[in-house]
Amino acid sequence: EAEPIVSINQKYPLRAFGMPYLNTYRALVNLCTIIVILAVDFSLIFPQRYHKRYTNGFSLMDTGVGSFIFSHALVAPESRYDIITESRVQRVKRCLISSSMLIVLGCGRLFVTWLTDYSVSEEEYGKHWNFFFTLACVKLLTTIIFCVLPASATKLSWVIATIIGVSYQCLLSLADFKDWIIIGDNKDGSYTGDFVHSNRPGLFSSIGYCSLYMFGVQVGRLIFTEKSRWIDHAKCFEKLALIAASSGFFTWLLHAHIDKSSRMIANLTFVIWQITHNTILLLSSYVVDLICAIYSTPEKRLIPGQCESCSDRKSRANCCCLLSAINKNQLFFFLIGNVLTGVVNLAIKTGSVDAIPALGALFAYGTVVCGLTCLLFVFNISTKFW
Repeated sequence: EAEPIVSINQKYPLRAFGMPYLNTYRALVNLCTIIVILAVDFSLIFPQRYHKRYTNGFSLMDTGVGSFIFSHALVAPESRYDIITESRVQRVKRCLISSSMLIVLGCGRLFVTWLTDYSVSEEEYGKHWNFFFTLACVKLLTTIIFCVLPASATKLSWVIATIIGVSYQCLLSLADFKDWIIIGDNKDGSYTGDFVHSNRPGLFSSIGYCSLYMFGVQVGRLIFTEKSRWIDHAKCFEKLALIAASSGFFTWLLHAHIDKSSRMIANLTFVIWQITHNTILLLSSYVVDLICAIYSTPEKRLIPGQCESCSDRKSRANCCCLLSAINKNQLFFFLIGNVLTGVVNLAIKTGSVDAIPALGALFAYGTVVCGLTCLLFVFNISTKFW
């Protein structure tokens, strides 16, 4: 029998203030996203090869939405609990409230961009659609699916995800549906006409993102499995590594022989690629955590991205750990970053700014976004009121 970790809870409390490696991964996904959404506008410091691929291909910018959805799925109620005590009606009601807030934010973004005549690429989501609508749609659809199916279905969410992903891919490949999403009825790629035709990339890519979300729920269930021995962590790490390796193989197979990865339509290749990408990031954080566990002592705990004050609300006034602050108010962090990105783009012509001023603007922008988020954390303020 494997020897228990004698001091796992004293030396290295993986469940104190959440799980450090999971918190680190989720915070870094948000932090990188916020930096990149402004950096991409400065052509002299952000190479073209990292820009979004609107039809097919892989790039850094293509990972943003997928990583955001995957990271949220990891901590979904279906990931954390074997038995959800809320009734199905209560779960749908709670989801409707949170989704309605995202829809309000999406409508607000749509109104502001229209009011300021802010340039928005229609090829990304469509004429009226945006990321907030996609996130609301995914949350609502996945909650309804989990509520309709038996409670035990959450344990096999990867099966549901596979069915959704494969079915959607068959529709894209066999019915020329992919061509219609890309070029539309007018065969020119325009986004005119009724609501569905004007927003076809955003609407139908939500199906692929639902599949990705459910895969994320399955990975989340693996992460939240109780671990009291070193062998439990070894098994969890082994399973995550297997997921990363197998999904990496299937990404290559699908991209080479079935359908090239497309963020625009969120096809099956893109979904599996996002699983590979995010699982590798999660594994990297896990490695750092396990190394810290080995070198921690009862007197000095090594928790990546956190100090001892993070888990103590009374002493949080002395704490300004960035990763902990981001995790507490993720939506605020993302929202304020989007708002300030728009402000910077309206204030200056980012495309013609030299490298040094561009880096200065990016540094100032990051400082303001992170500073405001840390300020809320210091005063223990949560912007999530629903």
